[in-house]
Amino acid sequence: MTDEQKQAADETKMHHAMDACITSARNLVESAKAVLALGKSNIAYHLATAALEELGKRELFAVRMVASTEVVPPSWPEKHAQDHVHKLFWCFFGPSFYETLTRKALEDMRQLARTIHDKRKGGLYVESDEDGVHEPHDAITPDDAQALVSLAEARLSLAAAQERRTPTQTEMDDQAWFLRTASDPRTRNMIMSAGAIEKLSELKDAKAWVKWLKEQFEKASTDGLAAIQVELQRSKSLPEKPERDKWRVRVRLISDSHSVRPGTLKTWNDHSQWIKLLPAPPKKNQLFLELTLGDNIPIEGVWWFAWGVARHFVTALNIGSMGFWWWRMPEQVNRFYESIVDLDQPQMEIAIERNPSLKIDWGENRALSQDDLARTAMAFAALPGPGQREKHAAFNYYIGGITFLSLNDVHWQCEIQAFGNFYLSLKEMMKDVGDWDGTSPFETPMLKFLDELFPGLEERDRFSELCRAFDTGEPLKPGFVTLRETSFIKLFCDAYFMRRIQPAELRDLEGRSRNPSDTDKE
Repeated sequence: MTDEQKQAADETKMHHAMDACITSARNLVESAKAVLALGKSNIAYHLATAALEELGKRELFAVRMVASTEVVPPSWPEKHAQDHVHKLFWCFFGPSFYETLTRKALEDMRQLARTIHDKRKGGLYVESDEDGVHEPHDAITPDDAQALVSLAEARLSLAAAQERRTPTQTEMDDQAWFLRTASDPRTRNMIMSAGAIEKLSELKDAKAWVKWLKEQFEKASTDGLAAIQVELQRSKSLPEKPERDKWRVRVRLISDSHSVRPGTLKTWNDHSQWIKLLPAPPKKNQLFLELTLGDNIPIEGVWWFAWGVARHFVTALNIGSMGFWWWRMPEQVNRFYESIVDLDQPQMEIAIERNPSLKIDWGENRALSQDDLARTAMAFAALPGPGQREKHAAFNYYIGGITFLSLNDVHWQCEIQAFGNFYLSLKEMMKDVGDWDGTSPFETPMLKFLDELFPGLEERDRFSELCRAFDTGEPLKPGFVTLRETSFIKLFCDAYFMRRIQPAELRDLEGRSRNPSDTDKE
């Protein structure tokens, strides 16, 4: 089958699916009317909602038909087709895309989709809480059900009346560009910005709007290339010290151990000029690290400098908070599948999860505190700088441990690698300070440290065993190290740094600031 034949077959299949959505929606609307006549308002509401979802799925089938022409089709149309709220949104958004669309109308559609879905859930299931028992037939009034049935009927009539035609190549190219751009998080917000939506309302023509958007993006790309050339030329004669702010880099950090309260960040921001911490709503376990860099950093150095500072900061944050922060968190820690159904009882969905879960218990979720940030600031100052490469090994291992923790899931269990990196980090720290000579067995100084800082530790003998096992250099079997033990060795690194390394480094920094060397003066 040629590419043209395959494309034609795919279009025929998708057109059939779109027609089937209309048939299904019509059956659901008719059923909703019949059930409403019997006085079952909540069931009628559910059926009308399902009809709207079918019509939303029809719009997404049309989107997928255009998206299929891409070399790598975007995945979001298929994902939206599996989500109740997204299907409801597309039911209203799809036909409005070719009409006048304002930002308010877009927000209203999103809110309407969420409201319908939430109300439908309340009319389907019995709930029991401190306020009593909530029965589904009480959740939906006859007026609510009638209004939604009427809405579904009107939307069905609109979909059935739409003329179906094959778009031109230019239209398909424009739509494919729009889908590609809308599926990229970096550009999606630009398309849905207030200015872009207002331009759509002004043009009153989706095709003209997409053409205008393409022109804006192409112009921005051209301007960006010209700006880079200017910056590369400027980099040849940079000032030794920054004369003004030039770059701003924002990094998202995620925590598995802490939540973030905006008020807590204020004290940090009041005292820090170039490193700001900002909340990242709506996620309470995330924050933005915002770096403002000077004009003495060339454009080709921005990536590396910002990356180095971000790694330096996230190391300090992990140590100072004694928690877990990184750019990503493990996702599939319990299950790898979408669903499991018992074919003998197909109406029942089975939930089978890995036990124990590959998720570290960091204790009760803690809010990031002023004390955490104060320790983070001290750790940030005490960590070795770029010119102290002889002290980098311990913290390269530490970052390695954090990285493996962020990757640990059902597809790749890497507790041994994570533990091993933290273990090597602790060894390097103790060698740098002089608590270990670097050649004798490490077990003795490590246990001495544990006895001093964690007297009566129940797991002492187990860590003694782990120490000997890792020092043999022999391959260890999967499962030999637990996630709990991995979290402990990470906390041992944090505690050792705060107790032994940080005080000495801060005293050294304070001494250098009071008695600068001739080199520093120059």
